[in-house]
Amino acid sequence: MDLREHTQQLWHTERHAVESHRTTSYFRKSNRFALVYPGTYLLGMSSLGVQVIHATLNRRNDTACERVFIPEPKYVRELEKKNIPLFSLETQTPLHSFDIVGFSVSFESDYINIARALALGNIPQLAKERTDWDPLIIAGGINISYNPEPLADFIDVFVVGEAELTIHTLMDKFHEWKMSNSPKQDLLESLGKEPGFYVPSFYDVAYKDDGTVQNIRAKSSFPSKVSAAAVPVLDDVETCTHIHTPNTEFSNAHLIEIVRGCGRQCRFCVADYARRWPRHRSVENTLALAEKARGITDRIGLVGASISDHPQINEIASGLVDRGYRISCASLRAETVETPLLDALADSEQGTITIAPEVATENLQKVVNKAIPRERLYHVFEEALKRDILNLRLYFLIGVPNETPADVTAIAEMAKEMRTLLLPHAKRSGKIGRISFTISPMVPKPHTPFQWVAMEPPKTIAKKLEYLKREINSLGSIKVSSASARMAHQEAVFARGDRRLGKVILELANGNSWNNAFRTHGLAPDFYALRKRSFSEINPWDHLDLNVKPQFLQLEHNKYEKGFMTSECDTTVCKKCGAC
Repeated sequence: MDLREHTQQLWHTERHAVESHRTTSYFRKSNRFALVYPGTYLLGMSSLGVQVIHATLNRRNDTACERVFIPEPKYVRELEKKNIPLFSLETQTPLHSFDIVGFSVSFESDYINIARALALGNIPQLAKERTDWDPLIIAGGINISYNPEPLADFIDVFVVGEAELTIHTLMDKFHEWKMSNSPKQDLLESLGKEPGFYVPSFYDVAYKDDGTVQNIRAKSSFPSKVSAAAVPVLDDVETCTHIHTPNTEFSNAHLIEIVRGCGRQCRFCVADYARRWPRHRSVENTLALAEKARGITDRIGLVGASISDHPQINEIASGLVDRGYRISCASLRAETVETPLLDALADSEQGTITIAPEVATENLQKVVNKAIPRERLYHVFEEALKRDILNLRLYFLIGVPNETPADVTAIAEMAKEMRTLLLPHAKRSGKIGRISFTISPMVPKPHTPFQWVAMEPPKTIAKKLEYLKREINSLGSIKVSSASARMAHQEAVFARGDRRLGKVILELANGNSWNNAFRTHGLAPDFYALRKRSFSEINPWDHLDLNVKPQFLQLEHNKYEKGFMTSECDTTVCKKCGAC
């Protein structure tokens, strides 16, 4: 089976919860938009962001949006061997034939595939080499919003913040520009002055001799700070599954985002700061979106930063179960899980609950600002076991600032204690549950209080991971998995990188090795990942305004160093920092 046959097979297995895009007259619409996920179909169709933007654009009378994914390596080799450009899923149109190519970016590891996709699509990789006849290249996503600089060489326009509403601004301006027959520069200038859009070519970056940023200056009349866009009311956007396919991670579920953002202020988490205030979908709107799955699936997956923090989660869960749906949930907060939610999960035959303690000691809870009493965690697990919810998935971080050997061994000790809770239930019921520990290295992210800290060296992290895997896997009934220390280090490099990394990304996309790519351009990965930064240093992302003030982040940074948890802001603090 060649790539075209494989693509057609994927497309014909899809089922649609809303109006079918098979009926869309793609060639009658004046603007053709290629929505590119820089990864495989299986991963891309698991992304609500891809699904929502695809559906949103196709509802417009002037825009036909098609999807493009990076094929598996054997198909990439086929494209290169036969000199076939990368093409779309729906009509198999070459990428270079679209008016707009938009990348939906979820992970730093996607960056290399963006450069590869442009090359595979016969589009000049560098923005400065493209002409008015080439497609407009845009990119958006959570990591684009907190630091797009490593991709500045490749992208014409970044969509900063939440795109569901601003994508209409972009398409309106694009359509107006297209009808005017004016140069593409006019379109870029128009977009560059709008909130939620960042045109990197209108900003000059200078560097000091030590490699740090000297200044970031906007040209002519462009804003010195780029404001991130946000959706004020979650009910206004249909963030749910629009296309169901068996070839995806959530093949049997209709996903609905019921919480966006988070107000907990965990110091490592971008969702707490880049999307600082939480927004909740109403019960009525959630139930209405669930009805779109009727006849396709009865499994509803509730998605959000912290599902159990939704003030009406019990009503939502019970309402869905009463209507004949089975529910599953993303990560829960142990301290806000209540009986009605557990009952609804049990009625749904949900076998697993997920909780992210992140750390196992009170000391580190103060550092990360996430205090989950161990007794409460154990109570929730025991209550779940009583309802035959036998499996527990736990997420932890290592390499957290101020971490000691005792903080690491405490994770293994917690695993032993969790197992003691599991065994009596297994003896009584004859049913054996499983506990899964997922352990990830802590990666300092921009626009968080940890943006200034040094990441722990990969070798140190690898030793801790090896220890925890050995200790926990030996217990039985408990499985531990982890992210790679090396990959986490690479993630940190791109997360806190500047636009000089564009040259490195290009080298990597062309097959050069990691170390050689940096060495070729006189750069060092550890400069970005392992270096502690001062408050006085200008960060590559400081010209992006994500609605949280640097003074507030600095206060939170200082609190972690002193072991303070966040408390409610008082008048003195607010007058001092102006963050509230």
